[in-house]
Amino acid sequence: MDKVYKQQAVEEKWYKFWEESGFFKADPDSDKKPYSLLMPPPNLTGELHLGQAMQHAILDAIARFKRMQGFDVLLLPGVDHAGIQFEGTLNKILSKEGLTKGKLGREKWLERAWKYKEEVYQSFHKTWTAFGLSADWSREVFTLEPKVRKAVFEEFKKFWEEELLYKGAYIIQWCPKCGTAIEDLEMEYQERKEKLFFVRYQIKNTNDFIAIATGRPETIYADTGIAVYLNHPKFAKLISKNAINPLNGNELPIFEDKRVDKKFGTGALKITPGHDPLDFEIGKDHHLPTLHAVDKTGRMTELTQDLVGLKIEEARQKSVEKLEQLGAIEKTEDYIHSVPVCERCKTTVEPLISEEWFVKMKPLAEKALKNMDKINFLPKNYKKILSDWLKEIHDWSISRSLWWGHRIPVWYCQKCNPNHLVGKDKDMVISIEQPDKNCQTCGQKHWVQDEQVLDTWFSSGLWPMATLGWSDNTQELKKYYPWDFETSAPEIKFLWIARMIMLGLWFKDEIPFKNMFFHGMLRDLQGRKFSKSLGNGISPYDLVEKWGVDATRMALYGYSIPGRDGRTSRQLMDERCKNFRNFGTKLKNIYRFIIELKPQAIKNKHATAVGNLKNTDDKKIMEELNKTIQSVTKNLEGFKLHLATDALYEFIWHKFADVYIEKSKARRAEAQPILEYVFRISLELLHPFMPFITEELWQKLPHKGKSIMLTKWPRA
Repeated sequence: MDKVYKQQAVEEKWYKFWEESGFFKADPDSDKKPYSLLMPPPNLTGELHLGQAMQHAILDAIARFKRMQGFDVLLLPGVDHAGIQFEGTLNKILSKEGLTKGKLGREKWLERAWKYKEEVYQSFHKTWTAFGLSADWSREVFTLEPKVRKAVFEEFKKFWEEELLYKGAYIIQWCPKCGTAIEDLEMEYQERKEKLFFVRYQIKNTNDFIAIATGRPETIYADTGIAVYLNHPKFAKLISKNAINPLNGNELPIFEDKRVDKKFGTGALKITPGHDPLDFEIGKDHHLPTLHAVDKTGRMTELTQDLVGLKIEEARQKSVEKLEQLGAIEKTEDYIHSVPVCERCKTTVEPLISEEWFVKMKPLAEKALKNMDKINFLPKNYKKILSDWLKEIHDWSISRSLWWGHRIPVWYCQKCNPNHLVGKDKDMVISIEQPDKNCQTCGQKHWVQDEQVLDTWFSSGLWPMATLGWSDNTQELKKYYPWDFETSAPEIKFLWIARMIMLGLWFKDEIPFKNMFFHGMLRDLQGRKFSKSLGNGISPYDLVEKWGVDATRMALYGYSIPGRDGRTSRQLMDERCKNFRNFGTKLKNIYRFIIELKPQAIKNKHATAVGNLKNTDDKKIMEELNKTIQSVTKNLEGFKLHLATDALYEFIWHKFADVYIEKSKARRAEAQPILEYVFRISLELLHPFMPFITEELWQKLPHKGKSIMLTKWPRA
C-alpha cells in the first residue's frame, strides 16, 4: 500500500504542477500553429467507464505529442446534460422521498435538478484528472450553459426561417417508462421467443375468412384495414371487399400493397396505423383512420373496451382468450423475432402517433454527402457506413417530453392559439425568453412556452461549434475550427458523428473535424458490452488505484486500434497493468543505474554531448534510437498508438536495458554520455503515454526547460 500511496502522491504533485503552470491552456493569440482536439462530452449521470478512460488516454497522448511538436494545442473538455438519462436518475431519487414531477411542478423540479446536477458534477469532475488529461479546464463547457443555449436557439431559429422545421402528428418510437419519444437509433433489439397467432377475420356477408398472422392481438382493436401482397393466389379475390374485426365488429377494407411481406404469415397484414411504422405508411397511402389501442403509459385505451387500463402483456392474454371463445384463432406458432427496447431503461418501445417537432434532414444530408471526402475517417470504411445512412435518412424527431434540457423556444398566444398550432401565419413567436411584445391578433401578452424540450443530440450536434462560441464569430472559432481530431465509440456514429457533420456544414459551411477516429468497443471475454446489469464491468478507477495512471493508460493503448473491438476481463487488465507497472519499475532502475550509480570518477560531472561515435555498440543503439523515433512519430501521426507504445516498450526494455546497458558496464565512463542521452530521449518519446513517471525521472536528469511537456519532440 505504501507504493500505491507514493505513486498517487507523485501523480497529484505533477498534475498540480502542470495545471498551476498553465501548460494545459491554449492561446488563441499565439503565433503557433493550432492543433485542436474535442473531447466527447461524457454524460452527467455517471462515473467514467473503461471505454471513456481509453478515449481520454488517446486524446491526451495526441495532445501532449502535438504540444511537444510546437503546436498551440487546445484539448477542450465538457459534459453533456444527458436529458433522458439524467431525468430518469433524478426521478428515481425523488420517488424514494415520495415525490414526483407532478407533485413538485416544473419550477420546483428544475430547482432540484440543478441542485442535483451540482452534486454530481463536483464528484464526477474530480475523477477526470485521474488519467492525467491535459485539457484546458478554463474552457470547459456544459451543454446547458448560456453559451450553448444561445447556439441552440440560433440553430432552431435558422431551421425555422429556412422552413426546415415543422410540428405534426407522426408515428414515433415511444418509451413508456422514460415517458418520451426516442430516436430509432436510441433503441436496442432483444431476440424473444413469442407466439404468433393466426386470426380469422370474417368477410362481410359471407362465410369466408381471411387469416392473418400477428404477434400483437391486443392491437386488433385499432385495426383499420387489411393489406395483401400483389396477386395473392388465395386472397386476390377478396380485394375491395370488407372484413369484420373479430373484437369490435368494425368493417375493414381489403386491398393490395406491394410492401406486404410474402414470406410472413399468410401474406396478409392487418393494418394498425397507430402502432407500427410500416402500417402507418400503408394506412396514410390508403387513407385509413389512425386509432390507438395502447397509450403513452403502456396501458390499454378506452378503445379496447373492458381491457382499458391493463398493461400490454395482460391485455394480450385476455385478447387471446376472447378470440379463442369466438373461434377466431386458426392456429398458433412459436416464432423468434427482434423486439425494440429503449437503450437506457430496456423497456419495450411502443410505436405511437404523437405530435412532435421534426427537422427535414434531406437537404442537410445531401450537403454532408458532397463533403465526406474532406474528413479522414479511421478506419476508412466508416466513410461508406455513414454515407449509406445519410442516403436513407428520415426526418429527425427533435422534441422530447421531458423537463431537463433546452426548452423549445416557441411561445403561443394561449388566448388566440390555444391548440398551439404552428405556422408563420399563427399566433406564435420564436424567442429564447418570454416575448416582450403583444400578440398581433388580440394585442395582449398571453404567451405560454412549448412544454417540451429539445432532443439532447440537438445540442450535442452543435458541440464542435458551440464550444468555440458560435453563433458569434469568435477568435477561438476562427483559430480552432474545424477541429483537428475527434474520437468516438462507433455506437453513436449516427446519433452524434453524422449529425455533427451535417450541422457543421449547414451552419458553418465547413466540416467539423479533419480526423474522425472510431476506437473499438471494449467487451467482456464473451463479446458482451460491459454493463452494471450483467455485472461484468471494470472500473478504471480500481485499476488506477492498484496500478497507477501510467500503467493503466499503457494497458489501454493496446486496445486503441481504430475500429477493432477488444475483449478483456478484470484478470486480463490486471495482468496487462502489472506488466506496465513493472515497465515503470524498469525505467526507475535504468535511472538509478545511469544517474545514482555513476562511477565515482564522473560522479560530479555532467555527461558531455554525444559526439562522433566510434564504438560499435554506441553506433548500434543510436541507430536503434533513430528508428524508434521515426516509428513512434509516424505511428502517432497516423493515430496508431498501439504500435507506438509497442515500439517504445521493445526499444527501452530489450534493446536499451537488456543489451546496451549490460554491455556498457564494461566501459561505463565512456558510455555515460550515450546512456544519459538515450534515456532522456526515451523518456521524451514515452511522455505522451506515461506522463507522470516520465516527468518525475526527466526532472532528475540533466535537462533544459521547466517540464518535459515543453521539450521539443525528438528528431532522428
